[in-house]
Order: sequence, then C-alpha cells, then structure tokens
Amino acid sequence: MPRRAAFCAALFVTSVLPLFARDYAARPTVQKVGEGVYLFTSSRHGDVGFVGNSVAIFSEEGVLVFDAGCVPSDSATVLAELRKLTDKPVRYLVNSHWHWDHWQGNQTYKAAFPGLQIISQENTRLLMRDVSVPRTQNDLKELPPYIASLEKDLAAKRAAHASEAELRDLEQLLQADKNFLAQKQSVQFTYPNFTFAESAAIWLGGREIRLIHAQAITSGDIYLYLPKEKILVTGDILVRPIPFAVGGTFPADWIATLQKLIALNPEVVVPGHGESEGARQALEQNLRLFQRVVQEVRNAKVQGLNEAQTVEAIGKKETELAAMIGITDAQLLPAFKPYFLDVFLHRAYQELDHSLSDLPPAAP
Repeated sequence: MPRRAAFCAALFVTSVLPLFARDYAARPTVQKVGEGVYLFTSSRHGDVGFVGNSVAIFSEEGVLVFDAGCVPSDSATVLAELRKLTDKPVRYLVNSHWHWDHWQGNQTYKAAFPGLQIISQENTRLLMRDVSVPRTQNDLKELPPYIASLEKDLAAKRAAHASEAELRDLEQLLQADKNFLAQKQSVQFTYPNFTFAESAAIWLGGREIRLIHAQAITSGDIYLYLPKEKILVTGDILVRPIPFAVGGTFPADWIATLQKLIALNPEVVVPGHGESEGARQALEQNLRLFQRVVQEVRNAKVQGLNEAQTVEAIGKKETELAAMIGITDAQLLPAFKPYFLDVFLHRAYQELDHSLSDLPPAAP
C-alpha cells in the first residue's frame, strides 16, 4: 500500500474509504428519493476524510435530519441546501452510530436550532465520548506532520520540474487536507440529548418515523424506516460499494439485521455511504457474502485452523468473494480486504469462542 494510502487508512480508520477519483473537494449533491425526503451526499475531504450520507425528512411541522457529516462545513452545506427547500426548522437530528463522519457536524444544527433534539442509541452516546472523541484528538496530532510531508513532496516536485498537471493535483490535495484539518480543529463535540435502547417512534407532521436499534457494524447502530413511504435509511449497516467493517463489527448480528431489513421489503434504500440506486439489491448481495464468509470461518475452525490461519486461507479467496457483491474493478478490489474482509474474518472467528466486546479493536 502506498505511504499516503497507508497513513490515511490508519489515521482515519472509521471514515475513510478508497480514493480513486482526482477530485479532492467535498462536493455535495442533492437527490430527492421520496416525497419530502432528500439525500445529501458528498465525496471526501482531500485524502484524509470521507463524509457520511445525510438524509432530510420534511413535514409541515419541521424537519428530521439523519446524520450530520464529519465536520461543521459538512452540516453547514446541507443546512444551506435545506433552507433552499423549506423554511421549516430542523426539530430532530439522528446520529446513526459513533463513527465521526456521521456526527461531528452536530454543532451546526444545535447552533441554528437551540431546541433541537439530537437522538442516538444509548450505546452510541457512550462510544462517542469514550472512543470517537479520544481517537479524534489523538489523530489530530498526526495530521499536521502528514500535511508537512505533502508540502515537502510538493517542493520536491517543483524542484524537479514536474508537469503542471501533477503539481496542480498535489496543490489541490494539499489545500483540501489543510481545510479539513482546520475544520476538524473547529469541531465542538455536541452529544445527543435523547437516547433510547431498542426503538423509538417520532410523529412529525403526520409522518411516522421509526428508529430501530441494531447491532451490526457497531453496538449502537440505528436504522430509520418510513412505513407508509417504505423508505429505509440504513446508516453504515449498508455501505456501497464495499461494506465497511473497520471499527467494531458483529458478524452474526449484522447478518440478522440484514435479514430484517430485507424483510421490510423497502421500495427505497439509502445507505450510509454511496448511491441509493441499486441499494435494495446490495442488501441481498451483502447478506449472501456475509453468510458465505461466516460459514467458511466455521468450516476452517472445524478443520483445526487457528484464527491467523483462517484469515490467511479465506483471504486468498478475496477476488471470488468480492465478486459476490459486484466488486471486480481493479481499482476497487485492493480495498476489499483491508476495509471489509480481514476485519470481518477476525471478528467472525472470535465470535465462535466468545461474545464480542462493544468496544472496537484498536486501529491497525
């Protein structure tokens, strides 16, 4: 793995997905996915920070927002778009889980709407405080040296008379990373002020909004369901194009959760990252992949393989397994193992011996 990619994977392990396009700005897009339901997506901040999807649900009484991005500029951008679409206040903000790219933009909404209810599952609030915040503070100590290394690279390329295109690319990356650092330094950790254990229902202007707890990628996942509209918002229980297992993961419960989501028979599915189009099929593809991997782990253990041997043996099938969810692209495939398969294999093996901890393992 190149030095830059390795650094980013280790430093921003809860929010970074593979980098393939040469567009370093976090550019938002807005998509109407249902009547009064909008999806806001954004690519990334340089090569050091990705942004979780945000969803807004409108009603005559106000707005509910699901997930707030990873820095204040993310939530400020979404709020600016919301104000173009409605003059109703944001009354509820739901944080799907503790990974920082889904909640560290909370402060924008709280400042704009002081009476705002910020909602999470009760485990998530604890994990925000005890895991997400300390990791953020530690990671920010490492980001300035990384930016300094980019500046050194840029100076060397200038001295070597690199092409204008190469210099411009690195300059844009450097500026995006600097902007991200400034945004991360401006985060005011704004925690949920309402938590629940298993489920909650919100009636907002005649809309029924169901919030349901699941243990899948974390112990405090929330997914949102609009039963009348049959719209499902998954958080990172579904991430496209590659499932994201780093930062916790409970394989058996994740499988059970996918089965529950599929049983809802939703007409629209909105993932935590990636496109809504095709997401219904992605739920089924992920379920088949997870079931296959868990069964292979069980078989390996019966054959007497230890954890390391199991991970190595099944890891050799990465191309075959990735193809089960449509990952055949030569650029995407290298990310399949570190972001999903390796972690999922370890956790699936451990789960056969003992209950998994609520706290995720330390970043690799």
